[in-house]
Amino acid sequence: MKNDNKFKENEICFTFGAISDIHLTDGGDDSEKKFRQALKTLSAFAENGLDAVLCVGDLIDSRKESQIEKFKAIYEDELSYDVPLIYCLGDGHDEIWTEGDDAPQTFARIFGEEYFKKDVNMEMVKHGNRHCIINGCHIIALQPISRCPIRYGDKTKAWLKKTLEQINDENGKMPIIVITHPMIHNTCYGSCEGDEWDTEELTPILSDYEQIIVFGGHLHFPLIDERSIMQTEFTSVGCGAVRYMAIEHAYMFQHGYNVKNAYRFSQGLLCEVDSGGNVRITRLDFLKGRIIKSPWMILKGEKRYVMERMQTASAPCFDGDGNITARRLKNEMEQTTCQLSFNAAYDADFVHHYEIAVENEHGTVIMKRKLITDFFRVCSADEMAKRCSADVGDILREGYTVYIQAVNSWGKKSKPINRTF
Repeated sequence: MKNDNKFKENEICFTFGAISDIHLTDGGDDSEKKFRQALKTLSAFAENGLDAVLCVGDLIDSRKESQIEKFKAIYEDELSYDVPLIYCLGDGHDEIWTEGDDAPQTFARIFGEEYFKKDVNMEMVKHGNRHCIINGCHIIALQPISRCPIRYGDKTKAWLKKTLEQINDENGKMPIIVITHPMIHNTCYGSCEGDEWDTEELTPILSDYEQIIVFGGHLHFPLIDERSIMQTEFTSVGCGAVRYMAIEHAYMFQHGYNVKNAYRFSQGLLCEVDSGGNVRITRLDFLKGRIIKSPWMILKGEKRYVMERMQTASAPCFDGDGNITARRLKNEMEQTTCQLSFNAAYDADFVHHYEIAVENEHGTVIMKRKLITDFFRVCSADEMAKRCSADVGDILREGYTVYIQAVNSWGKKSKPINRTF
């Protein structure tokens, strides 16, 4: 049976921003500018005005009260505390995830009681947890107590279970918004990077409520990737990051999780809920002041963003032989190296990376590398570079063959192109 449910454009009842990883410092860098720009951009795109801003952890950078005070001052300068700020805290930057840490009380004291007018249970604020009701929508913020593995306290889990039961009994029609800094394991993009980044602790509780939407941060992964939203028993969404970008390990042009020029990046979400409980999520590039791709639509009784998208995705393809070329030059360390260049492949969405292999004249593979594309720096795939380059070192010799495959974000691979030099 076809689902005729549509997002009710003229019946939007709750509009909120969802951002994470602001990493506000004491100054001397771009953190303040990016935080201000994020708030300005959310306000500019919220046609009906902002009803709240959700900050999904790492509000500040180094656990200083001066940074909390600065965060508050900037927020009030750009929006005022009349726009409720609902936040959870991140590990190592806002606080250390341990039982008994006093950071939640410190944040609450500095922000002041005017920031907690929408809270239902002030007692839980002391433990880093919050339950707020705004325009009939429930927002829950959750605080872990450890990292590696990420765990939540027994009191927190018991409170969450009871609170969700009560909300569902009172109004199961509207979405329940949950924010917590780490990803929920094996859901959206970045949720399988290890037990310091994601957690299974909450999954048994959350899985009983299909109307739950969990917003996570922690990993700074780019929002243009469609894996950043995933619907299992509930919906999981990544918030990107306001301060800088990161990506999976093992790709050229990156150091650890951070890619080269990671600070040329700032993203977040504008979310709207209509009277029927449908949700529209618009991805925003704060530096460019632009929308990223098309909005995600979470409609009642419908699941568009499931893992099965991987099976139905088509593979990338090259136009002809890709025009592979190579030239020797000096790199930034004045070493002789070989720059490999080729035409970008095509994909229904975008090419995530290229797999490059070099064989010698005897057919032995002497090099394998993965080259990340520039997908994370654009708002639309048609803005990506049309020609790609990779520094493969001074290895190419006469009779050597280069093989290149394009891989999209779902892991689908093109047929390889090659050239023998």
